[in-house]
Amino acid sequence: MNVQLNYEEVLSFVESQYHIRPTVRAVDDATLSVAYKMNTIVPTVMVALHVDEVSKETVTFSYNCSNIVAGLLKGFILLVEEKIPKHEIEISTDERKVRIHLSEIKQLEKVLEYVAPTEIVFKEESVNICLRMIEKGG
Repeated sequence: MNVQLNYEEVLSFVESQYHIRPTVRAVDDATLSVAYKMNTIVPTVMVALHVDEVSKETVTFSYNCSNIVAGLLKGFILLVEEKIPKHEIEISTDERKVRIHLSEIKQLEKVLEYVAPTEIVFKEESVNICLRMIEKGG
């Protein structure tokens, strides 16, 4: 089973909620380039997000960016870290990794009883989340 999220829809949501509109581009099936231009003075900030591992419990991403951008991200994460539920999302700026602990997210509890993610694939217009059905033991 596949869930397809169109980039335009996701970007419109981000724009309406956070008043920013980054650009995204699939580099390959496992890597997404995300860019954001804050203003005319500051250069465009670019991050390549790579899917490292997908399981029922956790999705792990690594990110690649310049050292300057990594420093900006580290500072930003320090500013907002009290708002990040650490049991759900673990960010290691030293490793440049983000681990999303799906099994700890209450809103996904019921969904994960029936399906488990197996792969995340970046396409030209969308991100596809591949899921497998979980058989219930009798």
